[in-house]
Amino acid sequence: MQTAYRGCSFVCTTAKETTGITRLRSYSLPDELEIPATICEAGLATSAATGFFDPVSIGARQFVDGALGANNPVDEVEGEASNIWCAETGDLKPLVKCFISIGTGNPGKKAIEDNMLKFLSKTLVSLVTETEYTEGRFIAKWRQHFDEKRYFRFNVDHGLQEVGLAEYKQRGTIESATDEYLKHQAQKFRVRDCVHNLKQKQSVYIEDFT
Repeated sequence: MQTAYRGCSFVCTTAKETTGITRLRSYSLPDELEIPATICEAGLATSAATGFFDPVSIGARQFVDGALGANNPVDEVEGEASNIWCAETGDLKPLVKCFISIGTGNPGKKAIEDNMLKFLSKTLVSLVTETEYTEGRFIAKWRQHFDEKRYFRFNVDHGLQEVGLAEYKQRGTIESATDEYLKHQAQKFRVRDCVHNLKQKQSVYIEDFT
C-alpha cells in the first residue's frame, strides 16, 4: 500500500449518484476508501462540468465537476491534511507554517432572479460556485494565521465577473485582470510576505509527525 508523503496531491470531484464530495488521491490513507483513478481520470472527473462534459466513469461509479461541492476546497485541504498528519487530534494549525489559497476570480454579487428559468440558469449556478463565503469562514477560523501572515488568499477581485465557464477564448481578459491585480501595491506586499514565509519554511516529512 502506498503511503502519504511530502508532495502528495488530491483533487475533489462529486459523486453523481449521491452528490457527495469525493477525494481522488495519488496516495493511500488508512481507513479511507481507495478509488483506483489514473491521473487522466482524476483530471477529467474534477472538471466534468455538468452541461459541458459527460460524467466520468471510474469503476462502477460516475463523477462530475468537483466545483459543485468544493469550488473553494480549503475545507477539503484542511480535512485531508488533518487525516495525514494529525488524525488523532485533528488539530492541524500548529503544524502549518504557510497556507496558500488561489481563487479563479471574484464572481461579484448579483440579485436573486424572480423568473424561475433565470433563477435556474443564473442564480443557482452563482450560488453553487460561490467561494467568498467559504473564504470568510475559513479566515475567521484561521484568524491567527491570517494575522501572523501565515495564511494567504490570492483571488482577482475585478475584471473577471463576466467571464463564463465556457469562455476559454477570453484568455487575454483573464491574463490582463490577473496582471493588474498582482501589480497593485497591496498584493505586491502580500506576495512578498508569502515568498518570505515559504523561504523560512523547513522541509518536513510525514514521519516527523507520527
